[in-house]
Amino acid sequence: MAADYPTEKIRNVVLLGHSHDGKTTLAEAMLFASGAVPRQGSTDQQTATMDFEPEEQRRKISINLGVGFAEHGGFKINILDAPGFFDFTGQVFSGLRVAEGAVVVVGPTGQLAVGAEIAWEHCNRTNKPRIVVVNKLDKEHSDFYGAVGAMREHLSPRPFPLHLPIGAEQDFRGIVDLLHLKAYVTTADGKGTEAPIPDDMQKLVDEYRGQLIEAAAESDDSLLEKYLDAGTLNEEEIQRGLREGILAGKVAPVVCCSATKLLGVRTLMSTIGELLPPAEGDPSKPTKAFVFSTGGDQFGRVSYFKVVSGSIKADQHLTNLGRGDDERLAQIFFPRGKEHVPAAEIHAGDIGAVTKLAHTLTGDTLGAAKDGGPLPPLDLPAPAYSLAITPKARGDEEKISNGLARLAEEDPTLHVERLEETKQLVIAGLGDVHLDVILEKLKRKYGVEATTATPRVAYRETVSGHSRAEGRHVKQSGGHGQYGICVIEVGPTKRGEGFVWEDKIFGGAIPQNFRASVQKGIVDNMAKGVVAGYPMVDVRVTLVDGKFHQVDSNDMAFQIAGSMAIRKGSLDAGPVLLEPIVEATIKVPEKNLGDIMSDVNGRRGKIMGTEPDDGYQLVRASVPESEMLRFALDLRSITQGRGSFQKKFSHYDEMPAHLAKTIIDEFQKQHEAAS
Repeated sequence: MAADYPTEKIRNVVLLGHSHDGKTTLAEAMLFASGAVPRQGSTDQQTATMDFEPEEQRRKISINLGVGFAEHGGFKINILDAPGFFDFTGQVFSGLRVAEGAVVVVGPTGQLAVGAEIAWEHCNRTNKPRIVVVNKLDKEHSDFYGAVGAMREHLSPRPFPLHLPIGAEQDFRGIVDLLHLKAYVTTADGKGTEAPIPDDMQKLVDEYRGQLIEAAAESDDSLLEKYLDAGTLNEEEIQRGLREGILAGKVAPVVCCSATKLLGVRTLMSTIGELLPPAEGDPSKPTKAFVFSTGGDQFGRVSYFKVVSGSIKADQHLTNLGRGDDERLAQIFFPRGKEHVPAAEIHAGDIGAVTKLAHTLTGDTLGAAKDGGPLPPLDLPAPAYSLAITPKARGDEEKISNGLARLAEEDPTLHVERLEETKQLVIAGLGDVHLDVILEKLKRKYGVEATTATPRVAYRETVSGHSRAEGRHVKQSGGHGQYGICVIEVGPTKRGEGFVWEDKIFGGAIPQNFRASVQKGIVDNMAKGVVAGYPMVDVRVTLVDGKFHQVDSNDMAFQIAGSMAIRKGSLDAGPVLLEPIVEATIKVPEKNLGDIMSDVNGRRGKIMGTEPDDGYQLVRASVPESEMLRFALDLRSITQGRGSFQKKFSHYDEMPAHLAKTIIDEFQKQHEAAS
């Protein structure tokens, strides 16, 4: 059992940053340095506590939100290790939702990585207080001051050093804590010990200590007044000012670290306890918990939750406040990667997990039956990249559908849909790597191998001109025959008007009941398409004449006649393809605006307007859906991952003849081969 901590002694922090800058390695170091695990896990050696799924170990990247905890200095630090790879941003959003503070991990060079910039924007968007960790300072060509300079040039609030490194590269051996004016160096056993501040660093220490005091003073009017009068602040006042500045989003302290060597890790945990905010939770209110992530392990489905109010006890019954279902939380535990640390009770503000909930998914709220409504759901990024998916083995259709449904329950950024128009099962996610991982999980967990293809576009057919056509279905060979003749006129309607039917027969050329049969035959044939197999729309059909036989005419004869007439009439009336057009809103850095506008124009898109958006540009464009199938991947390449977009269906428009011809020719070729 883990020790109980009151809400004010709990720190929930999400680790953010660029992929491969060492977030998971830092999480592993915090677990080991706190004594939570007997050895330090490694992503390279596939022994990480937080990255335990085979897909993570094979790729050596975080895919899921890792959840663990470390106890240090009287605080419990819940660590939410978020993936740095862009395809798994949904996990970042989950971590941000339940963390009160962030630790942004950056590399030790003068080049600020894209992932660090995006992490910073996430913190600004969600008003998260943050600490910055410059990691890997023991590596060749590492440059702490270059990293600080790059951050100060690009980021706001401006970061400033709270620690300074002692030594550099392979000689990185300790840190100077500017708040407490103490130095710590590593010892032979890998642990740190207090040491005198090196004489050759005194000038740097004085300079950056002065900046620290100024930052603390500017966060509080009374401290600023004292600073202006006395020229300095004492340690307690500096700490109070820093904390106020961090919580207000005005200050972002930077600390030094080599996670692999445990250098600066314990000091970082002390800093988290001292300067980041406590967990949010009200012990006095009725029990309510928010499920922020769902995963799976050897115990089945695991639901990770944060207790927002009250407390949760083992074997407690709670209601899913959104769905109305009762849930029994048989065994609750504190998660530490794949390890389950048993818990008798989990208090407000703390993070726990439970297995085998029957009805509860990510974004749901658990609580007392009369405890009001659910908390707001997670705000997750919309899918940007899609693939059509089919099982390799015949007969696996049900297995693949069930497997995808289960995976979508664990990962709400995965959307699964069976499109009736194109007869395809389509999966949509945040990128190609995201969907690759889904395919790997599908095979590993549910034993289904799949093939993928670019999804078909739901085109439409229509006509551009007018024609007159006869449908003649006459078969008389003794006994009851088949006799139905109809004459129709075919022409276009306004775009979006749909199918218009007119009956202009005067007299009894076709009896009234058989006119409905003609219409049914026409409508059924239009649904199948004429030239490319897509439904026909925006067509006016007028029934003008026909003939019937007193004995041989029947419903089916006139249905067939109508079908023949609309096919011939459509071919004679200049058939054209219509393509779906989407309205896209694309957010890109200002420096990429020209490249994106050129790219959109190259996709036959029309720029509808642009507007500035806090250092970015919003581009609104109308683009054919067929041209947007790989846009997510190309946008990432153009903007180095900084761009994003949303799209929604707008309307159908006529497709250029040379492009339509390719689709029509392919359909005709397949049709001939099938017949």
